Amino acid sequence: MAKNRDKKKRRWRLTVIIVAAVFVAALGIYKIKSSRTDADLILTISEQGFEGHFYDSGEREKAVITFSGSEGGSKASDTMAWYYQQHGISALGVTLFAGKETGENLDRVPLEYVENAIAWLKEQGFEKIAVDGISKGSEYALLAASRFDDISCVIARVPSYFVSEGMIGRSGPSGTSFWSYHGEELNYTPYIIRDFDILKQLRMYGELNILSYNTGKDVTDESIIPVENIRGPILLISTEADTVWPSTEQAAHIVSDLQEHDFPYEVKSLTYEKISHFAIPMRSNTWLLKLMFRSERQFPEECAAERTDLSEQAVDFIQNHW
Repeated sequence: MAKNRDKKKRRWRLTVIIVAAVFVAALGIYKIKSSRTDADLILTISEQGFEGHFYDSGEREKAVITFSGSEGGSKASDTMAWYYQQHGISALGVTLFAGKETGENLDRVPLEYVENAIAWLKEQGFEKIAVDGISKGSEYALLAASRFDDISCVIARVPSYFVSEGMIGRSGPSGTSFWSYHGEELNYTPYIIRDFDILKQLRMYGELNILSYNTGKDVTDESIIPVENIRGPILLISTEADTVWPSTEQAAHIVSDLQEHDFPYEVKSLTYEKISHFAIPMRSNTWLLKLMFRSERQFPEECAAERTDLSEQAVDFIQNHW
């Protein structure tokens, strides 16, 4: 009886690995589909200087610019923007890479995208502009807010406190920066591991776990994001169950840095226990999260509750703390 149970467990784990691996390999398909959107308006690089999907709530006081992470495309940024719209807040999902007109890889992505998005929102009459990014998108959001005075509020989900090396597909580091401005790449901290083997990690852990790629880096001072330059309140969202990078430690580093600089604005840091790296509201494909992350499989009710809470906290922060 016990042997049968063990066989079933091994079979289930193998199924999870295979499906998750297929999902990772199929991310390119989702990128191609990123042009499919239920947004009210589609903006293009050729016309507006950035690729974006605008979700219009009808009000013109506040707007949130949202950014996806290393999965690319606009699926996550659209979902975040859509959620804000449902709560009476206009939002603009900006595609950083793997879009229709953007670069294919997460490598030397221009800060001009958000700079042009800010200009467009101001033309529409918005008085206050916030940014909200997840994972690598949080890095972009914090970096942009530290440079552009028109951004007066930041939400950083599973954040990073420094600029990382870029990536070419999922094969490994690019040898250049994630981000650029005026054609110049920004200072970055390189990866120590130079060859990424996602399938090996999946086989080893039975889930998407790449912490070994994203820990132990020799973070250079020049690559640290000067968050003290941000001119507005900051909400940080992290999780102890993060298997992509140590988001709780990185959020704590940001809080400490801000405290050392006597940051004059509100800083709120939320740490969750069970939810995976995908700390955003979900409209579809929640089953994929369960296949990709053990915590989402083992604690589905807890993860759902935490996901609801963090989503409501983000809306509350925009509505009442900014």
